[in-house]
Amino acid sequence: MQTTWLPSLGGSVVQQISRVLVAVDFSKPARGAFEYALALSRRHAAELVVVQAVPLNQAFGWHARERFALTAKLRRRADLANVEFQDRVQQGDPAKSILSHAGSLHPDVIVLGTHQRTGIDRFANGSVAERVAAKSTVPVLAVPYGRRTLAVEPFNHLAVAVDFSAGSNRAIDHALALASDPTDRVTLLHVVPGFSAGVPPHLYRFGIAEYQDQLLRDARRRLQLAVPVKRHSAATIHARVLLGDTTTEISRVVESIGADLLLIGVTKRGVVSRTLFGTTAARLLRMSRVPILAVPEAQSASRPQETASLTVAACTTTASVDDSSPLLQR
Repeated sequence: MQTTWLPSLGGSVVQQISRVLVAVDFSKPARGAFEYALALSRRHAAELVVVQAVPLNQAFGWHARERFALTAKLRRRADLANVEFQDRVQQGDPAKSILSHAGSLHPDVIVLGTHQRTGIDRFANGSVAERVAAKSTVPVLAVPYGRRTLAVEPFNHLAVAVDFSAGSNRAIDHALALASDPTDRVTLLHVVPGFSAGVPPHLYRFGIAEYQDQLLRDARRRLQLAVPVKRHSAATIHARVLLGDTTTEISRVVESIGADLLLIGVTKRGVVSRTLFGTTAARLLRMSRVPILAVPEAQSASRPQETASLTVAACTTTASVDDSSPLLQR
């Protein structure tokens, strides 16, 4: 079995994936999430835990027969893949139920499908993926609705959204742990707010152009320093500094370079801000066409450290050529 090497807070090695938790229901996004979770469990000989939440506004027996049939079908799929399987059903708020089972079962990763709702529909129904990613203490893999799951392959081109916070630094560590093959690529993306089409001439006299250029130079330098000198990755690492709206630019570049996984860091916040979630991270979860791995900031030394990064076995697509020059190549 392959081992994932990743420095943790104490400098020890993060263990391999042993348990995957996936949330399912009768929706199409949940089907895609299960395919990714099953592939991940099969690759790492990990236990697969399926969680179904029955909303409080529905009787627990509502569609019980269909729910039993779905569980039986998923169990058969796991048996065919030689994956250990268990299921949990709980009535309650979906996000709270998922987090509750994660807290008691200690999975190494949570896999969710995203509906990518917007507007009134999202306001009325909320986003389970956003709420789970904001509060989870383990990585959350969000699979976008409509993602092809017929051919599940290892990720080989990873993009990391970097804002130089503790959360994004941990996302870089996870990306380097995932990119273990010399043919893998990691692209670090940082966005400087500004005029992507160039500074308007009438603002030249205010020194806006010079200030923007300085921000770009500083960002490039900080991206270089963000990559650990001692790292267990043979992948080629690229860095790109972008100008404009953070969510728009990251989504555009991730698609243009053919990345098959986007990693974002989730920084610890107070109760209010954790409820609102990070604006950029939440928007990326709604907009991204590729799976997103939301990586929580490392826990303090006084708490049990998280077990496991992802040498993830799931994902599709063939990466296109990145037009940026290598930042570091081992």
